[in-house]
Amino acid sequence: MTEVLRHPASSRIVHIVHMVCWYVLFVTGIITYFNLASDATKAWLMELHIYFAAVLTFITIAYVVVTPDRAFLFLKEILHWDKDTIAWWKNFGGYPYKFFGKYKFYKYFENLWFAKPGCPPQTKYNAGQKLLGLSVVASLLILGVTGWCLYFFPQALGKYWAATFFNWHVWVSIVVTLFVTCCHIPLVIINWPDFVSMFRLGSGTVPLEWAKHHNPKWVEKELVEITEKE
Repeated sequence: MTEVLRHPASSRIVHIVHMVCWYVLFVTGIITYFNLASDATKAWLMELHIYFAAVLTFITIAYVVVTPDRAFLFLKEILHWDKDTIAWWKNFGGYPYKFFGKYKFYKYFENLWFAKPGCPPQTKYNAGQKLLGLSVVASLLILGVTGWCLYFFPQALGKYWAATFFNWHVWVSIVVTLFVTCCHIPLVIINWPDFVSMFRLGSGTVPLEWAKHHNPKWVEKELVEITEKE
């Protein structure tokens, strides 16, 4: 079976470390913010929060410094929006039809703009994944700046900016985490070959036929590495 490389090792390592750190930071932050534990427990959770924030910051900077080509290609991909990227949003890539088209009640929605089947050809990432990528990059910058400013020199910020940075830090993390948890994770699990290529041991490849179906523009214009598997 012919397979193609979708996620290089460096990208997979960074993605997994990001995922683990992000959810640890989210859980520790939520428990502390909403006073869901004792003062002693919250103090310990905040220490854990800082440690994982340092790991997340380090791995992000290291990825950009050590593999600038991968970081550049990722940014180039999520910033590239053509007419097919925009057209994806007309029916959300056909996902409403995929989920609900088999049910009888769907006939009442068939003529609505979001209910049509099919999907315009996409590049390596579809429009939803590009929006997610932009959201994550922006949130990493916002959370990194606000978090470390609050940690290292809160007094220098003053009362107004300290409160503003704190609110940004809390609510940006909540919104992006909900987006990732409720949208990205379920959809990537449905696209199982993509999920497996990110998390399995070994090479981060997907079947060529799967790639042609989901990301035809990527296969036609950008794909450079193909591997053969028995």
